[in-house]
Amino acid sequence: MSRNAVTLSAAFFALAALGATPATADSIASAVSYLPVADIEGATGSWRTDVWIFNPETTLENEVDLYFTPAGVDGSNLDGIRIAPPLAPRESVSLADILYEYFGKSGTYGVLEIRATSPVLVTSNTYNVAGSKPGTYGQYSPGQPYRNALGFDDSVFGDLYVTGLTNDPNLTTNAVVMNPSEVTLEAGVQLVDAMGIIYGTRIYTVKPFSLTQLNNVFGKEFAAFQPPAGGPYRLNMFVNYGNGARILGYATVTDTRTGDPYLIPAQAMTP
Repeated sequence: MSRNAVTLSAAFFALAALGATPATADSIASAVSYLPVADIEGATGSWRTDVWIFNPETTLENEVDLYFTPAGVDGSNLDGIRIAPPLAPRESVSLADILYEYFGKSGTYGVLEIRATSPVLVTSNTYNVAGSKPGTYGQYSPGQPYRNALGFDDSVFGDLYVTGLTNDPNLTTNAVVMNPSEVTLEAGVQLVDAMGIIYGTRIYTVKPFSLTQLNNVFGKEFAAFQPPAGGPYRLNMFVNYGNGARILGYATVTDTRTGDPYLIPAQAMTP
């Protein structure tokens, strides 16, 4: 990987920790994690993302680098930024409207990669600032650790599952496939009903460190397969070609009557 991080002005934090205790598999604490971020005008509002990073170390500083890759762009050689000074032990940092304020980007969305010397906890809120009333509608998202990304595996253990989806005209379901690897990902996505019947399969090509969004799963992406109204449905996501690529994913469900979204991370089975 040939990415380089440019140090931010000295009003921020990040750090140094060798020999740190690795995070357990059921924690979002990770030295490498991924988040969706946005600063864009969408069909249901104006979306912004705030990010929070916490250094749980009790004695060690933590140096944190951030890389943003727009959707559909190869992020292999994109520069990042470094939070400076390093995060002190037990310190947190808040990065409001991260794309505009820290990367100088607007009218875009994509993947934020967080790389730290030792595990940090990363969370975000992507929120609508153009609702009919003052205030925001928010979508919490935890950082997805790289260790949770799946590679090619032609079994049930090679699938990520996005469950609890409903085909309802009042809801818009968008799904996202993320590629946290430095090679191109060929990803498969299946729409599956409550009884395990596969209504359709789509194949997507995702560039390194980037994402591909499936807009309106029921009304566009899989509409040709004519899934009946109701549910529950799920999405199966998997690596379709064994070239070393890995996959992460999630879905966002938005109530079109209010513009209020919620996020469903894709989950794997444990062997």
